[in-house]
Amino acid sequence: MLGRKQGALTYLGPETEVLGDLRAKGPVRIDGLVKGSVYVEGELEVGRTGRIEGERVEAQAIQIHGEVKADLMAGKVSLSKTARFTGTVRAQALDVEAGAVFIGQSLAGEARALEAPKEV
Repeated sequence: MLGRKQGALTYLGPETEVLGDLRAKGPVRIDGLVKGSVYVEGELEVGRTGRIEGERVEAQAIQIHGEVKADLMAGKVSLSKTARFTGTVRAQALDVEAGAVFIGQSLAGEARALEAPKEV
């Protein structure tokens, strides 16, 4: 579980479905379904039953145990052995546990990874 730093936990249970973008401050845990982008000013955890299908997910740190189909931007991204991820990760640190499914690309390790691509 994510560390409790500030603010109340925003929790979406397994029977919860959000159609549209989700914006929240403080720690967020998703065990339900979000069809849309997710913007968190804090840490985001996607539980084993959690699913996100959207354009973009942004948070300070993202921990995935469930399924995410979106482009991620965070300081740190962690995929557990039960995670299924499809998209692009832009992060300063990326941790992929053995058994996780990762389909896509990653730009990690430098502050430049968090910068938007430059138009040519």
